[in-house]
Amino acid sequence: MIAANDVVLRLETAFDYNANTLFNELPIGLWLGSYLDRDLRGRSRDALRSRNSVGYLLDARITYYGPGQGRWRSVISMAHHEHLGLRFTSDLFNLTFFGNAPYEGRRADLGPAGFMHMRYQTLGFGVQDTRRNNMARVDLVIGQSLSAADIRWADLYTGIDGRVLRSNIRGTYSMSDTASDRLGTMNGFGLAFSGRWSVPISRNPHGIAVELEAQDLGFSGWGSKSQRLDRDTTIAFEGITVANILELDEVILGEDALLDTLGLRFRTTAFTTWLPFRLSALARAPLGDAWTCSISIDQRNLPGYVPQMAIRGERSFGDVTDVGVGLAMGGFGGLRIGAGVTHVVRNRLLIALSTPHLPGLFMTRTRGAGVSFSASIAL
Repeated sequence: MIAANDVVLRLETAFDYNANTLFNELPIGLWLGSYLDRDLRGRSRDALRSRNSVGYLLDARITYYGPGQGRWRSVISMAHHEHLGLRFTSDLFNLTFFGNAPYEGRRADLGPAGFMHMRYQTLGFGVQDTRRNNMARVDLVIGQSLSAADIRWADLYTGIDGRVLRSNIRGTYSMSDTASDRLGTMNGFGLAFSGRWSVPISRNPHGIAVELEAQDLGFSGWGSKSQRLDRDTTIAFEGITVANILELDEVILGEDALLDTLGLRFRTTAFTTWLPFRLSALARAPLGDAWTCSISIDQRNLPGYVPQMAIRGERSFGDVTDVGVGLAMGGFGGLRIGAGVTHVVRNRLLIALSTPHLPGLFMTRTRGAGVSFSASIAL
C-alpha cells in the first residue's frame, strides 16, 4: 500500500456530461456533425420542462506530492480545465431547432437564460497534511478562452404571415480575445484557491468524518482585447416576409449582416469574471469492517447547475481493491447511477476508474455520461 509519506506522482483525467431534458442522441449528433432528423429533435423537445439545463466538465491534472516533512509535505500541481454550463427555456430550444414558423401570431419567451464556456489552465503550489489528508493550494490561473451570456429577459413575436418580427432583449454577452484561443494562449490571468479540510466527528480515526472542499475558488481578469455587449432594447422588422427566418435548415442571413442589422456590435474592454469553482461537503462513515457509506452535496459556479446530492457505498476486498456504487441527483441533470473501482498494484501503483452515470456509456436515449481515471505511483 502507498504510504502517506511516500513521494507520489498522480495523474487524473475526467469527463462528465449531463442534462436534465436532452437525450444523449442530440449532443452526440451535434458533436459528430450528423443530420438531426425531426424525430430525433422532437424526442428531446417533448421532454422539455420549465427549467432546462445542460453542461459538461473536462479536466486533466498532474500532481507531485513531495516527501513528508513532519506532518506536512509539499504539493505542486498543473491542470487543464474546460467547463460549460447552459440554462434555457423550452421556447429557445424550439426556436433553435424548429424555427419561428410555429410561433406565428404569438410570442416566444427566450429568457431568462444563461451560458458560460471557459477554458483555463492552473499551476499551483501548496501543502498536504499526511495524517488527515487536509490540503491547501494556491493556483496561478491562465485564462485561455471565455464565452458567456446572461439573458435576463428576451422574447420574439412573429406576426401573422411573418410580416412582423419583433424582439425585446435585455442582457449581456462577454467573450475573450478571439484572435487566438489555442492551448497555452494567455487571454486572461488570475488567482485561485483550492483546499480540503476533514473534521473527525468521533475519536476513532476510522469513524465518522465531515470533509469540506473548495476547488478553483478564484477569478480571471480578461485582457483589453476582450469584448462585451450590453443590450436593453426592442428590435422590429415590419413590412417584409419573414415566414421562417430562423428555421435551422433555412438560415439565409450571414453573421456580419445580422450583427449590423440588429446593432449587436461588441465594444472592446477588459473585465473580470469568477472561475467555475466548486464547493462541496461530504460526510463519511464506516458500516462494518468492509463497507463505507458517504453522503455529499456540491455546487458549481456554472449556469444551469443546481446543488447536487449524492450517496455512495464502497466495499473493500482485502487491502488492494475497493468497489463502489452510488446515486446522484441534481447538478445539470436528474437521477444518475454511478460506479467505480480502485486497485493497488504491487503496493506502488493505485489505479481508479469510475463513471458518474453507468447507463450513459451504453444508451443514447438516456441523459448524461462520463468517465474518470486516475493513477498514483509512489516514486
